[in-house]
Amino acid sequence: MIQLDDYGYPPRPDARWELRKKGIRASKMVLSACLYACMCVVGAVLWLSRGGKKYAPLSPRTMQPRRILVIRLDLIGDLVLSMTVVCALKRTYPGAEIDLLALPSSAHIVQDDPDLTNVIPYDPNVWRRPKALAQGRNWRNAFSVIRRLRARRYDIAVSVFGNWAAMLAVASGAHRRVGFGRESYPGFMTDNVAGRHWLPGERLHEVDYCLKLARAAGVTITSDDRIPRLFVMKNAQDELNALLHDYGIEQDKPLIACHVASNNGQSKRWPVPYWATLLDRLARELGAQVVLTGAPGDLPLIERVTRRMEQTAFNLAGKTSLTQLAALLQRADIMISGDSGPMHIAAAVGTPLIAIHGPTDPAHSGPVSPTATILRSGIWCSPCYTVKDPADCRFYTTQCMKNITPARVFEVVEAKLREKE
Repeated sequence: MIQLDDYGYPPRPDARWELRKKGIRASKMVLSACLYACMCVVGAVLWLSRGGKKYAPLSPRTMQPRRILVIRLDLIGDLVLSMTVVCALKRTYPGAEIDLLALPSSAHIVQDDPDLTNVIPYDPNVWRRPKALAQGRNWRNAFSVIRRLRARRYDIAVSVFGNWAAMLAVASGAHRRVGFGRESYPGFMTDNVAGRHWLPGERLHEVDYCLKLARAAGVTITSDDRIPRLFVMKNAQDELNALLHDYGIEQDKPLIACHVASNNGQSKRWPVPYWATLLDRLARELGAQVVLTGAPGDLPLIERVTRRMEQTAFNLAGKTSLTQLAALLQRADIMISGDSGPMHIAAAVGTPLIAIHGPTDPAHSGPVSPTATILRSGIWCSPCYTVKDPADCRFYTTQCMKNITPARVFEVVEAKLREKE
């Protein structure tokens, strides 16, 4: 287990760890180069099989697809933002059945979306370890998913991000494949969209990358398409209400949800003592019911926060399913979080939101919601996240997050609560 300092951040690693990190990165580059060479051969075969011809642009005037596949194999927040593609496609092709291929850990958050016919879970990350090649279960799962995809006979497949999505778009047998060519392999996409995610110097939001793909699939984009939306079914609301009742959470007091953890980088977390100070003030001065969210793996970090508190917070980490979490965030008067999946869930269900940003750029991946307030200190080295590595501070100070004080966040909470009165 990594030892954390008083702020909840990891210390500077030793030279041995840095050497190991460089070795892993170098081996990945070699393997990626070998895979790219192999996939280029596959892409050449695909290109030759269609005679190298270029298809006419997709349009509802020239094509009425029966089935469409959208592929997004990423964390929860990315999947939530990608639902803009699904919504836009369904509006453009209302008669089409739309399936979504997503990671099992993320897929449940969109299972109730009425625009989706099927949500198909699959995790290609199992192949990252060489020993996975010798495990029959992995091969059986992969072939089972491919058979399921091919049986659907998709007219269009949209590869939203990454090489795995591109390969599965090909494996699905879809007649038209839409994606960023530079994120794929030559010849894989029949409808190649110029550019790629996160070009240096390009401050384009993830939603806008998604909508580029939707436009290539024949969608006419509107301003409303930029706002991701999640649907919360009544059964999830009922389950949540029963859970809140069991914990003694009252309806007539403000409920403030707080997410102290984050995936893909510990520097996306606000400091532990800051959380404790803020949560105490929320409970003591505003009479708020503070609910802590998270997965079971977040419990050690949450306990570090609650041990510093004088007031009581309701710890629901690991107690809710993803659909119940969405219902909880919809029920909350305010959500406070760093850059995280629950932050995007809160934005997508319309909850007033305070998003604390440091290493990541809100212009790329911040909440897309008119009720969101983004707090960041804007020091010279922030944002520094480059996608290639987890969002951890290169100086091991995480000063960009420390500069955002509990008093500043508390002021925004007070203002948002006044707006709701």
